Amino acid sequence: MNEFKKYPLQDETLDKFKTCFDLNGSPKKTENIKWQFLNNSEKNSIVHIAFDEENNRTAGIYALFCVKFKIKNKTYTATQSLDTMTDVNYRGQGLFIKLAKDVYNKAEEKGISLVYGFPNGNSIYSFRKRLGWEVLDPVPFVIKPLRSRYFTDKISVLSFLPDFKLSFFSYKKNNKFQIKEENKFPDDVNTIWKNFSKNINVAIHRDKAYLEWRYIQKPNENYKISHCYDLNCQYLGFVIYTVKEKHNGKIAYIMELMYNLEEPKVGKLLLNYAIDRIKKEKADCILAWSFEHSPNHKIFKKQFFLKMPEKLKPIELHFGARSFNKNLTNIINKRENWFISYSDSDTV
Repeated sequence: MNEFKKYPLQDETLDKFKTCFDLNGSPKKTENIKWQFLNNSEKNSIVHIAFDEENNRTAGIYALFCVKFKIKNKTYTATQSLDTMTDVNYRGQGLFIKLAKDVYNKAEEKGISLVYGFPNGNSIYSFRKRLGWEVLDPVPFVIKPLRSRYFTDKISVLSFLPDFKLSFFSYKKNNKFQIKEENKFPDDVNTIWKNFSKNINVAIHRDKAYLEWRYIQKPNENYKISHCYDLNCQYLGFVIYTVKEKHNGKIAYIMELMYNLEEPKVGKLLLNYAIDRIKKEKADCILAWSFEHSPNHKIFKKQFFLKMPEKLKPIELHFGARSFNKNLTNIINKRENWFISYSDSDTV
């Protein structure tokens, strides 16, 4: 394999990072790169850019961004793997694996607890066999169909059917609670996370700092954030959703649903509120990520979110992790210990 000069990601090397993606069919916006890797909630990332100085071209990139993680009852620094790229002119040289191993060595030196992510079908073999990941498949897609046409168009023998609604519920207010749409998070969101996560063993530490970075500071996005309070103005939870033109349809995503678990009615109310608003935007369906063991899974199930059939999944996506801390490996490598949501996704 050729020898390349290795650069970290900094303001001075942003162009090397961006141009590699732009030239290989996956264009990036500078402000999003900075948000993800330079201005994340931990203000830290581990990125190696392999640069061919002779040809003035970026050969490959392997990137991790840092995030706080709750593991059992302690907080650790962890990383998510995303934005890996090998330039088309340098493929087949083992550059992806070399960069990944270098980055992982750096992560271990820094005391990082784990790396996790959602490899696609083309890369899952390498993550599992050559980079030591534990595969925790499947990604827990659940779906609530709203209109028939999106689904009948995907099944040729049903394409003759007319378009009709698949959800008929109507949102009803609850006199004990009030919903407010606010593009901010109160300090009490930290208390909600503490209550909601009391039985979660492995997850991003979804505190106020993280939520503000993920949903308010992210460039070029328009997330809807709805909060629930009781009549005494006590904060009880929130739901975050968005609607996008994707996968040949109008798709809604429940990004996060979190509430005081002693008040399950709040979870139901927040989800119903989001569904009602989403239906008014004429979405075809609603997607969420929810394990059967997740604290909010029963709320999704009661609102007729169904496990998504493999044939309907818009992309082939896998879920896995690798522990860098031997004392945590047994915890990290068990699927039933994890909580994930669309907050963990870098594509929505």
